[in-house]
Amino acid sequence: MKDYEPKFIIEGWIEAGDYPYVQVTHNIPFFASMDSAQFEEVIIRWAKVTVSDGEKTEVLTAGSDKSFFPPYVYRGTELKGEAGKNYTLKVEYAGNILTSSTSIPPAVPIDSIWFETKNNSDTLLQLNIRFRDNAGEKNFYKIYTRRGSEKRFIPSLLSNQDDKYFNGKELTLAVNSGPENNLTSIKEPYFVKGDTVFVKLSSIPQSGFEFWNSFQDEVLSVSNPLLGSTGKIKTNIEGNGAGIWCGYGSSVYRVVAQP
Repeated sequence: MKDYEPKFIIEGWIEAGDYPYVQVTHNIPFFASMDSAQFEEVIIRWAKVTVSDGEKTEVLTAGSDKSFFPPYVYRGTELKGEAGKNYTLKVEYAGNILTSSTSIPPAVPIDSIWFETKNNSDTLLQLNIRFRDNAGEKNFYKIYTRRGSEKRFIPSLLSNQDDKYFNGKELTLAVNSGPENNLTSIKEPYFVKGDTVFVKLSSIPQSGFEFWNSFQDEVLSVSNPLLGSTGKIKTNIEGNGAGIWCGYGSSVYRVVAQP
């Protein structure tokens, strides 16, 4: 087994119409204990995190926020994301410098959202969406849902989509709600009649798709006792680190779950 190599882990994003958010942690050995105390220790609280669009630069402000996991985030208050623009990230901590760049693709609208009864249940409903991919260009997507009681959007199960299978075509998807994080059990993937549900379709750059798709594959592999970890999660972080800095062009819709 390969020896443990300390690295910084970055998860950062900037969405069109919103400010940048970045979480900075460090990795832990594979056999280290996994509890709330351990996760408090991996949080990097005193980094200098800078985001720039090439014209304007902002140093992000750090603070605790229990709506995120881990519950600490660096966020902007001045620089808002715009579709079509490029954004660079720079993280400085204890003599280390990590950098990355991303872009925000244009948002793609969802054409239809509807629910169907599941397993003849009186209350459980399957969420479905339909949208059309733009022809003649390469596109990648990520799908999220949020119940009205939840604090943030959560990626759906198998949320990553590459248009190589449906370029320029209409795509219909059954969308199942995913777990809040990888330490929580998978909740009911369906929605309950009367739920207020927010649905988000995000266009992402290729580097974002490659990271999230490889991350998804890794999660599925380690949850299967017959498959071993591949350990090949893609990253666009330069320096002694791994993770993702990603731009999102999103369409968001609010619906009430009804068959």
